[in-house]
Amino acid sequence: MLGLPLLLKNLSPKKRFNASIGLAGVLGAVDLNTIRDKVYEHLESAPVTLGLAADGTYQETVEVGDIDERIGLLKSIIRESTSDPAIKKRAATLVRGTDGKEIQAVFSFIKNNVRFKEEEGEIFQDSAATLARKYGDCDDMVVLGASLFYHLGFPLKIRVVGTTGDMDFSHVYLKVGLPKRRPTKWISFDPSVDRPLGWDIESEKNITMQKEYTI
Repeated sequence: MLGLPLLLKNLSPKKRFNASIGLAGVLGAVDLNTIRDKVYEHLESAPVTLGLAADGTYQETVEVGDIDERIGLLKSIIRESTSDPAIKKRAATLVRGTDGKEIQAVFSFIKNNVRFKEEEGEIFQDSAATLARKYGDCDDMVVLGASLFYHLGFPLKIRVVGTTGDMDFSHVYLKVGLPKRRPTKWISFDPSVDRPLGWDIESEKNITMQKEYTI
């Protein structure tokens, strides 16, 4: 869900530590101010809190504005997730020889390993956190899917929509280009719902607002 202005960003300790200051070490050695500045230097709105969540991940509360800034935050988490060696290794296990089979393999992997869970408020997770917890909502599955597709070489778009009765954008999912080079069609990729690969929310609901972003 993307309708709330207050977003929480949860990142696995190892991933956040390595991505932000490029060193290995114990959590107590992390300079949280350095992490805050590096991760959010592209945002106009500064984080308001940063600390450790109960499960050991970093949790940062940040105030963002319109949908463009919210998707900018989501794209920054995708970039961090793609640099995770574990995600690259996982993507290698999903190579199937044809573009269509690889898209299906990523879809099945997420469906089999991550269950959809509604959130209280809005929490963005990186791919490592989502796989460790084995749950997430639509934006978390966008991050995980995009980070896996990155290593498989697929062009991607993020699509956000609002439907009848929504006051703001309320759902996000991926569009995957097929074939990989010079795509001629875009496949809807939404493992957050109990529907098959290729299903699009607009087939069942009236879309009243929409935007697409290239990754």
